[in-house]
Amino acid sequence: MIAVMAILVESYRSLKAQKLFKTVLVLSLLVIIGFASFGFNEKGMSLFFGAYTIESEFLNSESEYSKTLYLGIFSAFIVNLWLAWVATILALISTSSIFPTFLSEGAVEMVMSKSVRRTTLFLSKYIGGLLFVILQVSVFCVGAFLVAGWRVGEWNVTIFLAIPLVTIFFSYLFCVNVLFGVLTRSTLVALLFTLLFWFMTFGVRQADDILHIVWFQGEVMAVHYEQELEEDVQNLATYKSTLESMKEGENTESGLDYYSGQIKRTESNMEYLQNEVDERRRLMSQLDPWVTTLNIIRWPLPETSRTIGLLQRWIDQGRDVTMVDIMSGKIFEEDEQVDDEVFRSDQEAQKKLIGREQEISAGAIIGWSLLFEFVILVLAWWVFVRRDY
Repeated sequence: MIAVMAILVESYRSLKAQKLFKTVLVLSLLVIIGFASFGFNEKGMSLFFGAYTIESEFLNSESEYSKTLYLGIFSAFIVNLWLAWVATILALISTSSIFPTFLSEGAVEMVMSKSVRRTTLFLSKYIGGLLFVILQVSVFCVGAFLVAGWRVGEWNVTIFLAIPLVTIFFSYLFCVNVLFGVLTRSTLVALLFTLLFWFMTFGVRQADDILHIVWFQGEVMAVHYEQELEEDVQNLATYKSTLESMKEGENTESGLDYYSGQIKRTESNMEYLQNEVDERRRLMSQLDPWVTTLNIIRWPLPETSRTIGLLQRWIDQGRDVTMVDIMSGKIFEEDEQVDDEVFRSDQEAQKKLIGREQEISAGAIIGWSLLFEFVILVLAWWVFVRRDY
């Protein structure tokens, strides 16, 4: 236990000694100051510590939406852009050298000469690498918690869930970094392959989401056209019945011509609608193999985006208005009916995609991703303990 603590302390001191560690702390402080620079007053949203105000009847100090927006900016933008991208890349740059430097000639022999098991050494070094993120995110979350309480009176401890979520998210990438670091003993190669892996998972996820959007749009439009087709079938039956009745009675020629024209127009529209339904169904059937393929490819990969997205889900939990409602402009509309079919189908497709994400439980997202991490770590550990030093 003493040996493990000594390794962790040494890892902490090593990370702390790096200029990048201090640089990230300073940048995080600047981000928090930027987060604190805007708030809400009785007129609307104030920017640059009250130097400028955007007047709004929906977003002001009296509105229930202001707290949702403020916390939403933290979880949906600051966490996603700063912690999950910029800070993560900087953390990977800092931690990529942990194993390659340790495995360099001289360093590893000195440690191996002591009575420390290789498995203990491997896990201690791995946990030591995660300390970088834990410390950085903890300081950041404390600042965000205090700022949110000060600016909008929202002392929401859910903010601190960013610490485990961002750490777990980083560990998905760090395990890959460790594997290539142990295999190649090169900091640069380990970092390069980790970034390539990260961008690959991002590309697969984006392709999967885009395909699902197109598929959902096709489904929404197909259902819409089928409903119109069903209405036309009923109308056609009514027109034909009325025309037959008129033929048996004494009616003007113009009345017969009117219903005959209605029948022709309805039949023509039905043909158009049926073609549209067939076209949408054909498109969906063509996309099905690609959707299935991407699902298979995505299944074993860690869910980096979904893991970070859990923070927004938990912050919005129990709120009447969510960040999605604000960003989509739903709160500014009074249930207006949109006539544009393409726009409506796009809205419905976005809702279906969000619903699809919400249906996946946090346990499934984190559990399957940690399973991937476990497999990668076992491979890295196996190489580490079997290598001759």
